[in-house]
Amino acid sequence: MTRKQIAEMVKALGPEVARELIDAAARSAPGRVGTDSATRESSVYASVANFGAFTKSVIALGRRTSATELIDAAKRFGNADVQKAVQLSKFDSAGVLVPIQQSGEVIEFLRPDAALLKLGVRTQAFRGELHMGTQTGTSVFKWVGEGETVPRSAPKYGKIVLKAHKGMVLTDISNDLLRTPGVGDASVGEDIRATAADGLDDAGFNGDGTGAAPKGLFVQLDPAHSFASTGTTAAAYLADIDKAVELPLTAHVRMGAAAWVIHPTRATALMQLQESGLFLFRGEMLDKGTIRGFPFVMTTRVPVSRITFSCDWRQFLYGIDEDLILSEHDTRAEHDETTIRAIVKGDFRLRQPKAFSSITY
Repeated sequence: MTRKQIAEMVKALGPEVARELIDAAARSAPGRVGTDSATRESSVYASVANFGAFTKSVIALGRRTSATELIDAAKRFGNADVQKAVQLSKFDSAGVLVPIQQSGEVIEFLRPDAALLKLGVRTQAFRGELHMGTQTGTSVFKWVGEGETVPRSAPKYGKIVLKAHKGMVLTDISNDLLRTPGVGDASVGEDIRATAADGLDDAGFNGDGTGAAPKGLFVQLDPAHSFASTGTTAAAYLADIDKAVELPLTAHVRMGAAAWVIHPTRATALMQLQESGLFLFRGEMLDKGTIRGFPFVMTTRVPVSRITFSCDWRQFLYGIDEDLILSEHDTRAEHDETTIRAIVKGDFRLRQPKAFSSITY
């Protein structure tokens, strides 16, 4: 069927439906509807009869183009050959008019919950760079006898520095998805925020400070407060956990927002520990949500080889130089996609490194 024949049919049919069909044909089957070019025998554009029967079917259907309804309507306007030509599975045939249903529900990507904020770390807003003074030594008190001299002493000071490390998310999103009710901008934006929060959480624990990455908790731990376990027996677990609690307290760090952070697999190992047929930690962990009286947070963002304690998670500074900034860029118009960029800046510092302890297995 030639373009001239199609144009004549459009004049006869008149309805906008026919014009939409012609436009769809040009887009979906380039080269097959050109002047004097032949089409495939099975296509609805192969002949005036095929195209006319198909068009009448669509008009009769009132544009409710489900697969079953469209085929039933086509049966009233053509013979078996015409009905066969109406192929809903081919995009350059009737399939071009069958709408694809897009659910408003999005199945979320599985990612760990942000654990640092659950632990009660201290958030600190800053711009560019923030210096905080810290006392590293004290003056000395001494009893003296008559005629004795007192050695001079003075408090010592240093500083900790927060510097803005920039993290980014860059993604190309289909405009069809963005325009879908219930998915759209809100869902995409929430996914990117969750991705950025997950990246911050991971860096807060595991950042190694290489390149543009910030340093996390495990790099900044006081070496004297990170120790190897003495074993995996019940007695060894008990002794190591007691030591992890003892280290910050004997370093004179005030008790505040105390809690453990632990990998789920390591938590399971604790709950399975038995002595004389009795579970040592299971009851406390399940009933009270505590280990040795202190709450715990489980996350896969910490290594399975560690159990970490702090007598005050407020000694962890979670610095945010800039809240998450989302921006849209139409840089992929030829793909009908929008590029979305997210930027966040932050850094992490331990205000009192001795407030933390960690057992390694």
